[in-house]
Amino acid sequence: MNATDTFVDERDLLLRLSEGDFDAFNHFYKRYGKIVFARLKSLIHEQEITEELHQDTFLKIWEHRASLNTMVPFQAIIMRTAKSIAIDYYRKAIRDDKLKKQLISTATELYHHLDELINFNETNTAINTAISKLPPQRLKIFTLIKLEGKTYEYAATKFGVSLSTIKDHMAKAMKFLRDEMAREHPETLFLLVAATLIR
Repeated sequence: MNATDTFVDERDLLLRLSEGDFDAFNHFYKRYGKIVFARLKSLIHEQEITEELHQDTFLKIWEHRASLNTMVPFQAIIMRTAKSIAIDYYRKAIRDDKLKKQLISTATELYHHLDELINFNETNTAINTAISKLPPQRLKIFTLIKLEGKTYEYAATKFGVSLSTIKDHMAKAMKFLRDEMAREHPETLFLLVAATLIR
């Protein structure tokens, strides 16, 4: 069966699902359940939370089955739904101190160093793009401290400015990056926090 035949077959199943056919829903769950779980795990990393969001993703599909676009492949629908569920979770976590601490704690175990995070394909472009938007002098200071691992005192001496000036530059850089990532890439924000790029 080629891709076109598969889509035609799934479109029929989507029509059945949209009409409330639980067997059609179960087919999609069995076919895409593992793929969706893997995608959520790559965004969340926490097993228990991933399991909850995985259930929420398919539950949302079932609850909104009548409004599904049967002209769109189910995989595209379910993956978009999963991403939306994950982003909603991150946005909730940003406002919830308990969830925030839990996410930071979990992610910190996975991303101890900034270079590891930069090599992570999901976030590489997002991070570099955000960093590149820093003002020239701030970018130099940020690079020296966060990417090269130098101390604030070393940076102050190198650039011939006071320690308070360096701290001010770094505070503003962190705020900019945090705001930029929250706006453009909320799903990666906690990876940045965990890697100590943003505090």
